[in-house]
Amino acid sequence: MNLVKPRRRPRHIEESLQTTCVQWFRLRYPGRLIFAIPNGGKRNVLEAVRLKAQGVLAGIPDLFIPEPFRGRPGLWVEMKREDGRPTKHQRGMIEVLRAKGYHVEVCKTFDEFRGVVERYFRGSVEQYFGGEA
Repeated sequence: MNLVKPRRRPRHIEESLQTTCVQWFRLRYPGRLIFAIPNGGKRNVLEAVRLKAQGVLAGIPDLFIPEPFRGRPGLWVEMKREDGRPTKHQRGMIEVLRAKGYHVEVCKTFDEFRGVVERYFRGSVEQYFGGEA
């Protein structure tokens, strides 16, 4: 019997989305900082131990915009594919970062990312997100 393996989605959809978002941000907001936290990916045990010793934390969002604005110390963004959901570690870290006053969002599309960033810099995140940090 010849079984057909289910077709897998391309592995780098999230990576491509994140690259597009960072490029747009740097063009739209020259002089403002954005950087990636390269926590994702499969690692062998030795590399994982080494990275943990260097300070890598599970659940840290993918992008950080360290630009204080209207009482917020910065904006963290977790990028996900359209069918993706934050992991348990990511959900916990999002709660921790929000409790510290950061604005944190999960974005699945470029339009979501652009909207979140533009609302953040307009200072209208509370109005748009119903007061959620």
